Amino acid sequence: MMERPPDVLVSVDLGTTYTGVAWMTPKTPIQVINDWPGSGDRGERKVPTRLVYNSDGSLSSWGFMCSDDDSIDDPASGKTRREFFKIFIDEETLAAAQHQGLSSAPRDTSEARGFLTDYLRNIYHHSKESIETQLGKRHAAGGWRDMAVTFLFSVPTTWTNMGIINVFKGIVKDAGFGTEGPQHAAFVDLTEAEAASVATLKTSAISFDVGDLFLTVDAGGGTTDLALMRITSTHAAFPQMAQVAAVRGIGIGSSLIDRAFVRLVSRRLAENPDAQSRLPADLAVAMARNHHFKTVKHKFGEKVYMQQTFKIHMEGVAYDFSHVGLGVESGRMLFTKEEIQELFDAQIDGIMSRIKEQLDWMKDNNMPDQVGYMILAGGLGSSAYVRDTIQQKLVDYKHPNAQHVVVIPCQEPQLVVVRGLLLDQQQRMDSGNKSVLATRIARASYGVVAKELYNPAFHFDEDVRPDQFDPKKKWAMNQIQWLIRKGDVIDPSLPLSKKFEIQLDAGDMTRHWDAEIVISQNDPSYLPRSMKQAGAIKLCSVKSNLTGVQQQQMVLKKKRRSWFRRGTSFYQLQFDIRVIVAPADLRFELWFDGYRFSGNHEPIAVTWD
Repeated sequence: MMERPPDVLVSVDLGTTYTGVAWMTPKTPIQVINDWPGSGDRGERKVPTRLVYNSDGSLSSWGFMCSDDDSIDDPASGKTRREFFKIFIDEETLAAAQHQGLSSAPRDTSEARGFLTDYLRNIYHHSKESIETQLGKRHAAGGWRDMAVTFLFSVPTTWTNMGIINVFKGIVKDAGFGTEGPQHAAFVDLTEAEAASVATLKTSAISFDVGDLFLTVDAGGGTTDLALMRITSTHAAFPQMAQVAAVRGIGIGSSLIDRAFVRLVSRRLAENPDAQSRLPADLAVAMARNHHFKTVKHKFGEKVYMQQTFKIHMEGVAYDFSHVGLGVESGRMLFTKEEIQELFDAQIDGIMSRIKEQLDWMKDNNMPDQVGYMILAGGLGSSAYVRDTIQQKLVDYKHPNAQHVVVIPCQEPQLVVVRGLLLDQQQRMDSGNKSVLATRIARASYGVVAKELYNPAFHFDEDVRPDQFDPKKKWAMNQIQWLIRKGDVIDPSLPLSKKFEIQLDAGDMTRHWDAEIVISQNDPSYLPRSMKQAGAIKLCSVKSNLTGVQQQQMVLKKKRRSWFRRGTSFYQLQFDIRVIVAPADLRFELWFDGYRFSGNHEPIAVTWD
């Protein structure tokens, strides 16, 4: 990624409800930041993805400090709590939330981007301070700015649109990541499902064999991501795996359990209006946020913790308050085991539906393989009830591709993504760029708009232009040459290349050209051949700048004269644009005469649509 090996690698797992940050150096193992402001002495390893704003729009608090923000629950204060803003930079998700009447949803994606930038800016400043302190560099001359620091971010598998990922990269930059020093850089690296799979292969106690299949289910706060992987190498230091199917995501997570709990409490309150005057405003929301409910949610399913009735403390309610209709005894609201189960079951059913789709895909593609292990990660994935219920459902389901599958929680499931990001990058640096994820499956088709030699059988009703130097040639314009087709196996160590041949007059000094990159979600057998056909949209423009290339470096072409036309000479400039397809990113390189072109300027400029 960078010419100079990084002094520090920092990974960030920006979650819908909680965010984790970890780091490492060539001499130190993975360190997880656990000194978040406002967390006290609890050593919390993830910080709430939460903000509180003052009435004038200025930021009042973030993370754990939001819980202690004075007068946040007093409407007269004018303060506003903001949560779940990560998912709302996606227009479709925001529109769905607004349609459902979610009161905390931002007005538009621009406001959501502002919330996310404010939050990540605080994550950056605290992470910088914490790492500097640990390295003894906080007050040293140069310090952080002079270090080579690489930041690695994951993205949800549900973000399939490059537009959203590019917006996210802009937010990361605006928040300060990769900008403070000349050797600082920030990358959107793996999807959350892929990072979880990397950590599984690198740290799991399971003894994998080459050819084994496992399915990672990363169930977090707002999304659940699935990745089906096959072991391709069990090398002790540099194990590798390959994607069997494109990673998938679904909008299911532990935050939906919180919302279901709010609805449950709200129904009780609505059915007992006589009690509301004695209760605090927004009681249902407050109960969903307090640590008493979170304890029930995290421990539900553990045998020693299970009971028929769960009593959840109601903050702001006197201990001598009881109400039969509300199910309240001594300031605590009572819930049956079945009521708590229902909160989980709707989410488990959604996860199982996606698991069955993945298994059915194997069956439909005549794959005889057995999925031996299903690895649960993420906050929701750490639940004993979720694990045991999914295991039982798989036993009862008896799918032909998962006859003896074992459901296993990964080590520290809530930190699996930050660990996976670091472990993959560490292996790449130590092994000469051998990623843990050896190959992946393309989730979309990518092509370049080009001209093709005109053929009337193929180019009916297309825009046609004569060749500038050869009157016998015609070119069909705006044709699409597909570099990657949806479902293709992609080796990240082998970039894809598109050769360009530009014809120039002897005195023509033009040295920069634009290429349009397009994307399609169509089935590979139904890809459009030109921009006149439906199914492809422009993704970006790539400007190649070959300033500095001299005429003697080009190929001289001569056309013989005929009895009616003078002979002509022109130069042909040949170069390649290489496309590097990362799991959640697309990068480009300009190559000329067999070498990566640099010159004294930026050779490639990408403008995203």
